[in-house]
Amino acid sequence: MESIRYRSLSFEPLKESDLAILYRWRSEPHVREFYQRKRPTWEGVRDKYIPRLRPDSPTKCFLVASGDPIGCIQTYRVMDWPEYAATIGERAGISVDLFIGEAAYIGKGWGPLILPKFLLDVAFSLFPEEKICWIAHDSLNHRALGASKAAGFSYVRDFVEEGIQHQLLRIEKEDAASLADRLRK
Repeated sequence: MESIRYRSLSFEPLKESDLAILYRWRSEPHVREFYQRKRPTWEGVRDKYIPRLRPDSPTKCFLVASGDPIGCIQTYRVMDWPEYAATIGERAGISVDLFIGEAAYIGKGWGPLILPKFLLDVAFSLFPEEKICWIAHDSLNHRALGASKAAGFSYVRDFVEEGIQHQLLRIEKEDAASLADRLRK
């Protein structure tokens, strides 16, 4: 069953026409709880994501789909965002951010499938020189922390971002590849 769901996943580069669904998802309470606490505006979503649609953007954004779109994931080299690198205390590697926008997919085990597939199919291919991936979650977001740990990420340390306690987790490229191989079968 897991291998069927794993193989059903796809990642399409975010397009301007996808911003309406992003706006809807970012307005959902389950997304706002930990990803963006205040209700977004249409202009705010456009201002955030339009620059990320350019080919030269250091942040690469994708829709996650299992048939239909279910969420959004992005990746970037940590060193391309010096303020964030200083906040997490790391410079090497890539980082990913994921949210599942469709509430029907929350708590159903999709996160641990999405993360390794995205890392191997997309993120590490975009940045082949990188060997480590970081993910960070609000320390109170137990669902996301559990999903990341189930996807092979391991706890590194706590840090504070914008006054909120976060946990930093990491996974090596080889470990993500091993998990992806097991999930494919």
